[in-house]
Amino acid sequence: MQRQTVKGTRTKDRIIEAAFRLIHRQGFNNTSLEDILRESGVGKGNFYHHFKSKDELGHAILDRLAFWATDELGREVFIEGVNPLEQIFRMFDRIGAAQRKAACVGGCPLGNLALEMSDIHEGFRERIGAILTSWRGHIAKAITRAQDHGQLARNVQSGPLADFIIAGIEGAILSARVHKDPAILDGCFDEMKKYLGMYRLD
Repeated sequence: MQRQTVKGTRTKDRIIEAAFRLIHRQGFNNTSLEDILRESGVGKGNFYHHFKSKDELGHAILDRLAFWATDELGREVFIEGVNPLEQIFRMFDRIGAAQRKAACVGGCPLGNLALEMSDIHEGFRERIGAILTSWRGHIAKAITRAQDHGQLARNVQSGPLADFIIAGIEGAILSARVHKDPAILDGCFDEMKKYLGMYRLD
């Protein structure tokens, strides 16, 4: 029984990973169920054993992105005991490294789905909004901690500044994707670091 459960989990993961690769490259609506079956090597019966519909699979992909925005960022970037401003800078560096590794192809999976689905699918919009809220929360908490540590001025509003940072990241990724130039990311992230520096007290 345990082996069957593990096997089922692996099959489900394979479907999600294959669908994620395809949707990242060509979008949710341009990716057919047949594309996903072919990419994953899974039959239609197995697919419907794990997912009731393509929309449910899309929700599972968003759950993976939500894990990134909550657990992974919290564990690998926003670490207690690390200088809070350095946490934000580390986030820039990590995102920049990931985009360089991808040669600026594909862009941001979350940003892509937000642009494609938010106006036409309420379930996707709500889930994407929750992920962005979680990401915003990490950044805002780091800003507040920097204020508490005397690094940033008290007149900084952590929420709007976190929104500004996320908007800057997504815009930088989009521009780098269009021009296929990772130097754009480096330049944008350097400018955002300088912007934060204007509020520094230390």
